[in-house]
Amino acid sequence: MRLYEWISLVFYAAFAALAWRRPLPLRRRSLVTAIAFVGIAGILRLRSTAVRDWLPLAFIPLAYWQTGQFLLPLNNWFQSKLESFDRKHLGRRSPPFMWPLELCYLFCYPSVPLGLVALYLSGMGRFAEEFWNVVLPPAYACYATFPFVQTLPPRAIERDTSWQPQQTSLRNLNLFVLRHVSIQANTFPSGHVAASLAVALELLSHVPPAGFLFLLLSIAIAAGAFWGRYHYGLDVLLGALLAVASFLTAGNLR
Repeated sequence: MRLYEWISLVFYAAFAALAWRRPLPLRRRSLVTAIAFVGIAGILRLRSTAVRDWLPLAFIPLAYWQTGQFLLPLNNWFQSKLESFDRKHLGRRSPPFMWPLELCYLFCYPSVPLGLVALYLSGMGRFAEEFWNVVLPPAYACYATFPFVQTLPPRAIERDTSWQPQQTSLRNLNLFVLRHVSIQANTFPSGHVAASLAVALELLSHVPPAGFLFLLLSIAIAAGAFWGRYHYGLDVLLGALLAVASFLTAGNLR
């Protein structure tokens, strides 16, 4: 099996086992186990190279929803530290023009599949395995913290008007998507930032023009995540560090 497949298999199996050791409702335990079964079955049964290159597009949302089934009391102490960091180090006001950042943040969802498409269209599809070895680990690392420490996203708790971005149609669209596809809690660090930056770094290695565009997009996603109050500053910074660490580690394995 490929490295990212081993990592995915261990991830799904570990959290399925953890679900049966935690006092979760049976419905949530069953869902965690079912997600693990689907992910592991896909890894073990699908041997076509083409399918294996594209199947990981499902691995990230599966991992997100699997860990999102764990329920814990909010960690108010840790949440206060995240808020304090933002107030102390990152200013108090949103940029006057948020719509470009809101638009880029909306692209955090298709950025990974678009990165793989760019790799293939450039004739570099043979690096798909390396692509996933770089992209999946930092995303998994972000989701793996959720069953152990849970906080609310800043948009859900902040009432200071100097922090609140203007309600535009793009922001309303982002909030609509989050209401319907997110677990309604904060992921620490930010999986969106980690995955989008990892895509950009990998593309820079093989398709520099596309990599540069994706790097600009990933920076804008990170800025949108923070200034849109979808994530705390530390979520964004540590998500970016995880992406860099994954890229450098995969580089040593080449």
